[in-house]
Amino acid sequence: MIDVLLVLLVFFVTITSAEVLKVDKKLTLPISPNAKKREQSMVKHEMAINLRWNKDIDKGVLVVDDKIFENWADLIPILQDRKKKDDNLRVVIRGDAQLPASEIQRIMNIIGQAGIADIAFAASNR
Repeated sequence: MIDVLLVLLVFFVTITSAEVLKVDKKLTLPISPNAKKREQSMVKHEMAINLRWNKDIDKGVLVVDDKIFENWADLIPILQDRKKKDDNLRVVIRGDAQLPASEIQRIMNIIGQAGIADIAFAASNR
C-alpha cells in the first residue's frame, strides 16, 4: 500500500509546477495600501527584477535570478531571449523602498530596449 502511495506522491510532485518569483530578501518593498494580488493567469509569464539600494555607493544594485549585474545593459540579451521564449512575458520590478525614481527609470529603459512593454511593480500592502 505504501508503495502505491509513494508512486502517486512522486507522480503528482513531478507534474505539478510551482512558478515562484525569485525574490531578494535584502530589499524592502514600498508600502501601497492599494496594492493588488498577482494575476494568477500571469504568474507563469512573470520574471522578477530586484533592485536594491546601496547607500554606501549611492547606487542601485540589479539582481536577477540571484545574479548581480554590474553593467545593467548585460540584462538586455537575457530579457530578449526570455521574450522570444514567452510572448506574454511580464517583468515585475521589485524595487527597494529607498530606491530613487531615477533608478526605476533606468531599469525601465533597459526593459524597453529589450522590447518588453508589459511591466509591473511589486509593493506590499502592509
